[in-house]
Amino acid sequence: MKNYWFSLRVVILFFLLILSYIVLYYFFYYNQRFERDTSKLRVNSMITILFFIALFYILFFLIDISVYNIIFGIVISLGTLLWIGIYFLEFYKIELGLWNWKPIRNSAAILCISILSPGFTLYIIKFIKNNSNPNRKWKIIKNYHIHEGFVGILFVIIAFFLWLIRFLMIQHEALKKRLRIFLAIDMILLFLFLFSGGFLILRDRRDIVRLKFIEKRKDQSGNKISSIFNQISQDSVHFFKSPRGLYYPFGILLNCFAVNMFIHGTDFLPKEFFNLSHETIIFIGFILCFVAGGMIGLDWYRLFAKIYPKLYQELEQILDDLRK
Repeated sequence: MKNYWFSLRVVILFFLLILSYIVLYYFFYYNQRFERDTSKLRVNSMITILFFIALFYILFFLIDISVYNIIFGIVISLGTLLWIGIYFLEFYKIELGLWNWKPIRNSAAILCISILSPGFTLYIIKFIKNNSNPNRKWKIIKNYHIHEGFVGILFVIIAFFLWLIRFLMIQHEALKKRLRIFLAIDMILLFLFLFSGGFLILRDRRDIVRLKFIEKRKDQSGNKISSIFNQISQDSVHFFKSPRGLYYPFGILLNCFAVNMFIHGTDFLPKEFFNLSHETIIFIGFILCFVAGGMIGLDWYRLFAKIYPKLYQELEQILDDLRK
């Protein structure tokens, strides 16, 4: 059975690679034939973005998580460097006649944004795992602990101010075009803070409802210690309970669409089809980004089990002891 599943995955991956080549070929082909603001070019862009959203989403569940992390690092690093490099070539009006750099720049942006949602989701779970070690001394304001729900609220407030900064920046044509790198940085930071804020708020929703934002750390008898998490008490068992419904796959997929709406606007959802303005699409992406982060925050423990199955089994044993 394992050999059959391995062979099937190899066939699927090979098929996806061939399809990726075909999609990129036509993306470059139509980018060279049509002007930027034509409907055919926007449809071509939408098809390319949709394909790579589907590609990276399928790979998230198809290949090993450690391999996906490597792919994420390579795509983000090379894609970002390529985009920045081509931006400065355009900024200083340096022309290299061997290549048409605009399609290369656009394809780099499409690849980076398409993998951003599932890749960043892995990193936020990895961050929780790496920063919950009992050997780490998390003492903020001496013996007081700041709840992550409160941090999530602060992140959303920061995202709101980044949105205001974006609104001011798009009023100036130079910042929208020639100095668009600053607008891009603002948009990426806005996404990171908004997604993380939604994740933390919904993950720590019970403490937010009880208005528990900052409290003094108390040592409780009967606490259990795992290899990664701080001392787990009877009161914190509910924190590791997954909801009845399966949320995280839909949260990741929704966020894939949200971040592409947020960054690409009408290049992702052409106005000819959806009859929505560029700014309306971006605002909808802004809202959906928070919702998607919250869905993943609700179901973080089930996602943790997928990424770290051995640590999950250890943790479940500790939780079973506490429940008894």
